[in-house]
Amino acid sequence: MIFERLEKAKVIKREKRFRLYVDYQGKELLTYLPNSGRLQDIVYPSATVYVKRREDKKRKTLYEAVLGVQNGVLVSLNASLANKIFEENLFRFPVKVKELKREFNYHGKRYDFLINSKILVEVKSVTLVKNGVGMFPDAPTKRGSEHLEFMKDWIFEKWVIFVIQREDVRLFKPNKDLDERFYQATQVLKRSGGVFFAFTCYVSEFGIDFKEFVDVQI
Repeated sequence: MIFERLEKAKVIKREKRFRLYVDYQGKELLTYLPNSGRLQDIVYPSATVYVKRREDKKRKTLYEAVLGVQNGVLVSLNASLANKIFEENLFRFPVKVKELKREFNYHGKRYDFLINSKILVEVKSVTLVKNGVGMFPDAPTKRGSEHLEFMKDWIFEKWVIFVIQREDVRLFKPNKDLDERFYQATQVLKRSGGVFFAFTCYVSEFGIDFKEFVDVQI
């Protein structure tokens, strides 16, 4: 995945979930932050971020925050990119894709993909890292928990993919301390045959590339 030209800026403050004020070339600029997570160790006053100009002139915010930095490591801030990154790297997974449906409805919930009318797939974006361990979520997620709870009833294969949009991770595990319900949902899903994958990404000012699969501890 290739990025358009990015510009460096400094965080002034975050307002609500998706509004971020930054200092860009000496001017205060309102940017769109495409991530509902807390991002406490990445987005905070004086932190460095990389922004891009948005093409849609109808948007209230003309710029979007693309990357953040934590301990010298670049982190993708756009949670919605996880699906695209997974799709670009589907060839690395143990399946020969003959048919791919996006936004598949099951149990009244919208899942990210259905592969070959058999494999139900839910994709999660990961940015939180503690001591080399990637964790999800970084804010309680009722929606995320419900999706996994209903997945257990799917009679065919069911995959949960954790796309870690940074490279400094050696292991992934659900964030039990922050969201007990999500953690329990992973346990139940695993017992019902759910399969979990996680992989890291090389992130630069120019784009995002697959790095490697890491172990998942459920």
